[in-house]
Amino acid sequence: MNPLPLETATALTLASTVISTGLLVPLYTWPGTDAWNTIYDSIEAHPSIPFYLIINPSTGPGDTEYPEDVFITAIAKLNSYSNAKVLGYTYTEQGTRDSSKVEKDIDTYSNWATYTKQNIRLSGIFFDQAPNGEDPGKLAYFQNLSRKSKNSGLNTVIFNPGVKIVADVAKWFAAADLIVEYEDTYANWVAVNPDEHFSTPDNYGKDAVILNQTPEDANIDDVVRLAKDMGLGAIYLASDDNYMSLTTVPKVAVAVAQSRGTRHRRHSRF
Repeated sequence: MNPLPLETATALTLASTVISTGLLVPLYTWPGTDAWNTIYDSIEAHPSIPFYLIINPSTGPGDTEYPEDVFITAIAKLNSYSNAKVLGYTYTEQGTRDSSKVEKDIDTYSNWATYTKQNIRLSGIFFDQAPNGEDPGKLAYFQNLSRKSKNSGLNTVIFNPGVKIVADVAKWFAAADLIVEYEDTYANWVAVNPDEHFSTPDNYGKDAVILNQTPEDANIDDVVRLAKDMGLGAIYLASDDNYMSLTTVPKVAVAVAQSRGTRHRRHSRF
């Protein structure tokens, strides 16, 4: 077989290393009749965009072996899309919650894969209320939880400190697939140079941001374009701060699909 021309081989290599910016959606609203249709429609309309969807049946998985029927139907629907990853929510109280309780949540979520009537297997775990790394004693706690999650078949691990990691940055990012280094208001995001929200540009590809209280007249396209330009792993802009509304999902998805950028540059303010 003749080798590919150098320029073609180079282009293919570069294409294979590009990581698409995805949507990280706290899908906390109850999946009642038609409640998640906006999500389904956006996932289907943009098959090239990764959607990371955090479900939270009862501040975690709840106490039953499997979720309620309404969640079973909704999760199975999400799993029918190849570009959707469904993540189970659990909380950590800055690494002070008894690790056995967090591990119990992991086990419950993992067990959903044994449900035979529909596919409600989860792709990973979203660990909320993570610390910022200032206390070095917390790192092992989260490394163990990450290992437990992946060994349980929940391979996508996301930590959510909501602020930038300030110590042992490389070790924290090595333990997770994504870290939410910004979860705050739209106003606070645009008030400073975006680079200031992150620990280091070296990890932009594994960085996620969640903006809330996004005004109706906010320029979502500009925010998403910058996120793509920086090469961030995932982004979401919510209209509220409790993530019950999904009205911004189509806007963010369209912006991610349309935007193009050059990765890993320094950036000015909006």
